Amino acid sequence: MVHKLVQTRYPHVFLRGKTYYFRIVIPPRLRALCPSLPREIKRSLRTDSLSDAIAMVGDKFRLIKLLMNCHTQQQALSICHKLSNFGREVAAWVDSKFASIASVPTQPSKSSPAKGGGMKLDKAWGDFVAWKRWTDKQAKDYDRMYQNLRLFLGNVSITSITKRSLREALGGISGLPQRNKKGYGKMPLEALKELVIPDEDRVSSKYVKEHLKLCQGLFNRYLKQEREVIELSPTEGLKWEYDNNRYGCLSDSEVRGLVGKLTQKPEWFKWFFMMAIYTGARRGEIAGLTKDDFKFCSDTQRFYFVIKEGKTKAARRSVPIHDELIKLGLLKWVDSGSHTLFETAHRDPNRVTGLFNTIIDTKLSDHGERLVFHSLRHTFITKARAAGVTNVLVQQVVGHEKRGAGQTDRYTHTFQLKDVLKVVDVVQYGV
Repeated sequence: MVHKLVQTRYPHVFLRGKTYYFRIVIPPRLRALCPSLPREIKRSLRTDSLSDAIAMVGDKFRLIKLLMNCHTQQQALSICHKLSNFGREVAAWVDSKFASIASVPTQPSKSSPAKGGGMKLDKAWGDFVAWKRWTDKQAKDYDRMYQNLRLFLGNVSITSITKRSLREALGGISGLPQRNKKGYGKMPLEALKELVIPDEDRVSSKYVKEHLKLCQGLFNRYLKQEREVIELSPTEGLKWEYDNNRYGCLSDSEVRGLVGKLTQKPEWFKWFFMMAIYTGARRGEIAGLTKDDFKFCSDTQRFYFVIKEGKTKAARRSVPIHDELIKLGLLKWVDSGSHTLFETAHRDPNRVTGLFNTIIDTKLSDHGERLVFHSLRHTFITKARAAGVTNVLVQQVVGHEKRGAGQTDRYTHTFQLKDVLKVVDVVQYGV
C-alpha cells in the first residue's frame, strides 16, 4: 500500500503511514538562483511519536527562516545542506532515549537524580505542545514565544534552568523589538539579540509576562504536576510586573476627527475602523470575519455577527451591530464584498496598524498612555462602562471572561442577544 504524506498542524512535519517526516519545498526564487537545489527536502524522522518529531525539527525552523531571507547562492547551498542533514538530531534523540532508560534507578533512593535530568528543553517543549490542544493560531503564537525563550536559555537540560536564569531570559526578551516594526521583521533572532533597541521599539512588558505565563504552564503544570519529572518549578515565586493600562482611549472629538480622515483611505479600512470603534472587537477578530458570520435575530429584529474563534472560550460570541453602522451602509458593503470581508487585514494584520498610524496625529494621550489601534477597543469599553452598563454584559460583548461576582460567576452563562443590545447602543460619538 502506498501511503501519502499527511500534513500535521505543525509546519514541515508530515505523517506517512506510521512514520513522521520533515519536508520543506524550496521557493522557486531560490531554485532559479541556484539550479542545483532540489524542488524539496524530505527526510524520514524514523519515529511514530509526534512529540519526538517536533523536538527533532526544532532547530530547523531557525534555518528555514534564514533560507527564506537569503539572497546568495552560497548561503542557499549552505542552509539547504544543514536542513538535509538530520544525523545529529536523530542521534541526539536516540541518545536521549538510552539516557532516559539508563537513568531509571533499580532501587529508588532519595539521592537519585530527578526524573527529567536528561531531558532537554526542546524535547520538553515538543511533549508540551503535543499535550496541549491549541488552535493553529495559538500554536504559532506560542512557538514564537518559545523561540524567544530558547534564544536566551538555549537547549539545556530542564533541571539546569533556575529562577535566576529564567528571570535573566525574561530580561533579555524585554530588550527585543516588536517584530512588526519596520526593519526588524526579516532579521533573524540571533541578530536582534545583539542590537541596542530604542525603548519605543521594544516589546511591551505585558508581552514579556505572557512568556512567564507560558513557562508556568510548561514547567509547573506540565513537567512538575503532569509528568512529575521535576520536583521544583523555576517559575515558583517568579514575578514580572507590567503596566496594564498602557493603552489610552480617545475622546469623542478625537474619534470624529479620525472618522473624517477615513475618506482618504481604502474602503475596507473605513469599515474595519468603524466596526472596531462601535463593537470593541479585537483586530484579529474583525480581520477573520466572513459573510456567513453576519446574521439576523428575529427575536430582537437586530443584525449581529458571530466571532467563532479567539484566544479564550469567552472570545467566541455574538456581537450586536450598532444602528449607526447600519445607517452608514455596513450591510450593503458586506453583501457586495468577497467571502472573507477583510482579505488584506486577514493576510497582513499589520496593514491595519500601519493605516491607523497615518490618520492619528498624536501617539500619546494627555495621561501619557499610547494611542494605537487597540485604543479603539479601550475607548468602546470605557464608553460602555461610563454609561453605567453592567460589567458582565460588557465583558460578554468584548470577549472577556465574566468575573467580579465571586461564586455567582460559576452560574452565569451566556446572555441572550436582547440582554446585551444596551452595551453597543449606549456608545455614541456624534459621528
